[in-house]
Amino acid sequence: MTTKYAEYTLTLEHLWHFSLQFYGVREVKEACLSLQNNYHGNVNLLLLLRWLDEQQVIFLEQDWPQVQNCLGRSEAMLHSFRELRRHLKSQVNDALYREALQFELQLEKQQQSDLVDCINSLKLIKNDGEPLTQRYCRQLGGEHLQHAFSAPVPNIQHP
Repeated sequence: MTTKYAEYTLTLEHLWHFSLQFYGVREVKEACLSLQNNYHGNVNLLLLLRWLDEQQVIFLEQDWPQVQNCLGRSEAMLHSFRELRRHLKSQVNDALYREALQFELQLEKQQQSDLVDCINSLKLIKNDGEPLTQRYCRQLGGEHLQHAFSAPVPNIQHP
């Protein structure tokens, strides 16, 4: 990874910590869920793109397919489990449902690990153009959600 413009190299811990804090903002969470449920977007990819926006770096245009393809290994499993968990919500006790949520979080973390590995294999350059989150929202047809992702990031403490 080219770190000339990045404050530090991306690790799973950095991205996970950033994601938990950023996603913890109510407006961000609602916009993420809307992007996922209404536009078939990937929240982990969006959170990665927001992290890159914070670092003011971007990967090369020709690397978009590689970034999106790295989700393939985990996306089908995560989507299937998410649907199963939603179906079970009214049929299982709260403790079992919470366990299902925890397992889903582990799948999310694995997907972020795949994204980190992918990004760290790419050349990153200074981004003087539009934010990656704006581009992703537009690709999905959810450009009106961009305002939630462009708000200042809360004072995020790095691990």
